[in-house]
Amino acid sequence: MDNLNELNNLTHNYRKELERIEKRTGSAAQFVTQKGSGSEIEMIERMDADMTKIERSVQDIAQAKAQESRLAAIEARLSEPVYTSRAAAVSRGSDSDPNSTAYAERWIKATARGDLAELRVMTLSTTGAGVPTDLERRIVAKLQQASALRSLAKITTIDSKRTVAIENALPTSALVADSGAITAADATFSTQIAVVPYKFVCATTMTQEFIDDVVGTAGIGTGLDYIAQRCASSLALTLDQYYTVGTGLSEPQGIFDTGAASLAGLVTQGVILAEDALITAVTGDNIIDCVHAVPPQYRQSPRFKWLFSDTFLKTVRKIKVTGQNDYVWKPSENYSDLTAGVPGFLYGVPYTIGKFVADADTTTTTSAIQGKAMAGVGHWDYFEIFDRTGMTSMIDPYSGAANMTSTLYTYMRTDSRIMQPEAFASIRFLNAS
Repeated sequence: MDNLNELNNLTHNYRKELERIEKRTGSAAQFVTQKGSGSEIEMIERMDADMTKIERSVQDIAQAKAQESRLAAIEARLSEPVYTSRAAAVSRGSDSDPNSTAYAERWIKATARGDLAELRVMTLSTTGAGVPTDLERRIVAKLQQASALRSLAKITTIDSKRTVAIENALPTSALVADSGAITAADATFSTQIAVVPYKFVCATTMTQEFIDDVVGTAGIGTGLDYIAQRCASSLALTLDQYYTVGTGLSEPQGIFDTGAASLAGLVTQGVILAEDALITAVTGDNIIDCVHAVPPQYRQSPRFKWLFSDTFLKTVRKIKVTGQNDYVWKPSENYSDLTAGVPGFLYGVPYTIGKFVADADTTTTTSAIQGKAMAGVGHWDYFEIFDRTGMTSMIDPYSGAANMTSTLYTYMRTDSRIMQPEAFASIRFLNAS
């Protein structure tokens, strides 16, 4: 503080001397060395030197204080206790384990290089099917979100072909008197359903820039998530088509399979519209009859739901009370009947929109046993999707080499079957003749 006061006093005296010299010589202060007397010049130079000395002293003090503050902060930081974790270091895992981060990085780097030999080794040398477990899990999770049928059906994972026996009769139960006898009868299984996973392939084109960015920035998770989105969106559309209307002959069986040679194992109960009827011919009675065509033991489950097209939904929403302009389907707090169904329910039953449910039927009698379904309702635990364990990938870096793109082929194997036809009913077009 003393240095600052001294500097202020010197500055004040300096300005006063300059003003006095200006008045005496009639020249600006900057010309004092030219027009001032020898004593005046000497005095100004001495004052300049004194101010410079004090300014430097003030700067040195400020720097010293800053240095002391920094040292104090460092000492305080060093004096803090150091905590050492006893937990084991997170392992990246083995690059031969599909569940590990190291394996995911190895796989995507092989994809980036177009190293078919490496991908083949990874496919053959692991317990999985070559694709990192994380990628497969992401694809399956996104398939569940993107696919209408996979969100409805029961999904089972299998590791080989399967034959499933279907019970067609219950054991015997009876009221028996004390010491009375009952004749025991075992449940019978007459129907055998063969499950054969069919292969579905998704081709994903990736630019070299995308691959380089994923590998170069270590963004393995982000890269796998993007690939999973592309694969899942594409596979969901294709799988939904077969899960809906597949024939079961060299392909999955759809819930609305029309049959080619026999009605066995198909959904046959419900409502059949008149010949040449359009979807607009659907009535409220048809909806009620369809629901009650399913035995009551299946209707009590929260898994009892509708599946129909958006056109069917639009048509039903437009049904009006005969002779009036009031819509039958009205939003309401109570959705226990057809006239008080809230959005999301039809006759008290929740619904899902299916992209591949038919809006019309031009099928001829020579190509199908029954007409196409425009809507179906049932207990979806009895329509089952079987996913074969593991996904496999193959990279093609050559076909798009001119444009610096690589195509990743990812395939999965799946099948679907109607396990209990009596758990479902449908509203169908009459088979065209």
